[in-house]
Amino acid sequence: MKAILSWGASLLVTCSISAAQTTSVPAPPGRMVNIDGRKLHLNCVGQGSPTVVLEAGLGDSSLAWSLVQPKLATATRVCSYDRSGTAWSHDAGPQHGLAKAADDLDRLLRTSGEPPPYLLVGHSWGGWLITVYARRHLENVAGIVLVDSSVGFDPPVIEKMPEPQVGGPPAGPLTMKKSSDEDDPFKKLPASADKAYQWTQSLPRFDDVDDPDEPLATVQAATRGEFPLDSKPLVLVAARRGGAMGVDTEKGKMIRSKVLSLSRESTLVYANSGHHVQLEQPDTVVAAVRKITDKMRRP
Repeated sequence: MKAILSWGASLLVTCSISAAQTTSVPAPPGRMVNIDGRKLHLNCVGQGSPTVVLEAGLGDSSLAWSLVQPKLATATRVCSYDRSGTAWSHDAGPQHGLAKAADDLDRLLRTSGEPPPYLLVGHSWGGWLITVYARRHLENVAGIVLVDSSVGFDPPVIEKMPEPQVGGPPAGPLTMKKSSDEDDPFKKLPASADKAYQWTQSLPRFDDVDDPDEPLATVQAATRGEFPLDSKPLVLVAARRGGAMGVDTEKGKMIRSKVLSLSRESTLVYANSGHHVQLEQPDTVVAAVRKITDKMRRP
């Protein structure tokens, strides 16, 4: 994943709400769900089963799914949300990490009343998170779509990033190394989502991870053993540009093979895009999700 995200020695961090923030706060497109005395933002649209759960990458919010969620909602129930400390969601306090985030997702789904089975869709770091959740709650999972996520098989070097100066460069996806022909993928957001996205970029930065070693240890525990996700349908969407999995190298082949070995029923799909497939080629992600939902609905 180091080659995919080019994190180098920096921890990509997300944004958090600050009481001192003076910028006008746009209304959240969904609802606020009370989790252990704090509130997480959840946005669910559409009807039907399975419930598709969209998990953003590190540094991103639910807005990263603005091109995918409406298309999926024409056929089934689709939920995006903001992890603790991101966009509209409240900070969780001093405890942060991959295990904590997976626990939050479990509490959010149970508290909100959004019913299983869940078809989990995770981009990049979000793929790590949904894999941990899936291993812990396999009985609730209908399938998994990993969007350019190495799920820990190409681990990054994670270190703390110092607090930036006010007005400094935004955190997360815009600090990732891009291929020479890749523009800022967030420019593709619709106008309504772009306004909220610009607001999130004005917020103080938030550290998703306290212990740099915890995420890798947590995901390795979840992926240990033969076919840890059993026979749950899994689709890996690999970006051809800007990601190690889409490059025809021995390392890329190894990463793809290991990710596909998480389930007995796995499929590889390529996207002719950079790392943010859901913004550059949203239809590829939509097709990967529908591949699983259509199969579930066949007599």
